[in-house]
Amino acid sequence: MGAKIIINKAGFHLFYIGAIILLTGCHAYVLDDAQHDLRSSFVSGNYQESSKLLQEFEDKEIYKSKDLVLKNLEAGLIHHFAGNFDSSSVFFDNAELLIDDAYTKSISRGFKAMLVNDNTLVYDGEPYEDIYLNAFKSLNYVHQNDWEGALVETRRMAFKMEQLDIRLKGLAEAFAREDTTGKVDWNSGEVNIQNSAFSHYLATILYAKTGKPDDSRIEFEKLGKALREQQEISKKTPVNIDDLEKIREPHSYNVLVTAFTGQAPIKKQEDFRLWLDGDNDNSFYVKFSLPKIDLYRSRISSIRIITDSLQTYDMELIEEMDAVSAEVYKAKIPIIYTRSLLRATLKAAGSSYAASSVRKKNKGLGFLVDVLGIIGQESTEKADLRGWQTMPGKAWMNVINLPIGVNEIEIQYLSASGAILYSEKRTIEITDQTRLGLIESIYSY
Repeated sequence: MGAKIIINKAGFHLFYIGAIILLTGCHAYVLDDAQHDLRSSFVSGNYQESSKLLQEFEDKEIYKSKDLVLKNLEAGLIHHFAGNFDSSSVFFDNAELLIDDAYTKSISRGFKAMLVNDNTLVYDGEPYEDIYLNAFKSLNYVHQNDWEGALVETRRMAFKMEQLDIRLKGLAEAFAREDTTGKVDWNSGEVNIQNSAFSHYLATILYAKTGKPDDSRIEFEKLGKALREQQEISKKTPVNIDDLEKIREPHSYNVLVTAFTGQAPIKKQEDFRLWLDGDNDNSFYVKFSLPKIDLYRSRISSIRIITDSLQTYDMELIEEMDAVSAEVYKAKIPIIYTRSLLRATLKAAGSSYAASSVRKKNKGLGFLVDVLGIIGQESTEKADLRGWQTMPGKAWMNVINLPIGVNEIEIQYLSASGAILYSEKRTIEITDQTRLGLIESIYSY
């Protein structure tokens, strides 16, 4: 009778591990592969193909309900660069609402991840993704000559940047309240950047163009601060704020040129394994899977604009979105690592206890349960590598003045040696009613 009970316990343990593997293990890897494919498709510049691929993933239910933030972020940017600005804004609106909803619920649902991994949770977007979706919404509105709408989005960007430190500290405190072990120190890192150069650059222009010089001046001062903060984290030569004074002179330009280079930071998984021998032939196996973030190294060192009249303008590197993203993510790392380490320890402890209980009755069966516990950890412990794959790495901007009529400009992307790696021509019509035209370009390599 005793042996039968032991077998049932072992069988239950096996069933539990198997169920976890089947229900949660496979999908996360399938989504990782899909994200890689979407990134590759987008950087090729074929946005129609990227849109089809996104629809294919939706049809195959690769994006589950918990992944809807991702789907909307990707769709928003694909439609943006395809020129479907209304659709793009709708997708970004959806993503923003889903992020807000998921964040408010993330604490109560967060401890569910202790059973499997963070991939089982609703993806609430990285803080930097929540910020940069507003950047592209603002550009959508500029394309549609809705400058007030664009200003709303720049203000939302600025507000979210200012609130980053508060938000992350609040997340850590909320997890601390939910943690019943009482043995974990929940903290977040410091956020060393609180201003978006992109938002203040665009806001300076829009306020100048709408006859609000005081607001434009205030935004310009914030732009200088943002550029200094950015230089601190990227360690690159900062843009000279004096060289940007022109954007405060609304009659000196009628076109804003924006170019994007590089790719979003890439999340990768690092695995760590420990095997500890205990007393009475007990063993303790722990696997930790932790995410790290790598910056994509763009080949582009500078960008220039050449007009019909052969005037040449150098683009200014206004926002290093990748460097800012990595800095913000770094502040979240203590929360991610604490949760991962606690989860792995709880799994290992539960597995060790189950094996020890069975081993007292049947040593061979106890060994089997031990092995199953190791398999369970190997199969279910996985870092959350979800992220906005189509987000660019850097934003370059400048303003130019073009004559009335149809104008063609060439945008050249240059290497560190000055070689032209890519160029494209854009046409824009200027009338006597044109106050601010917008030309956008992207080269993701």
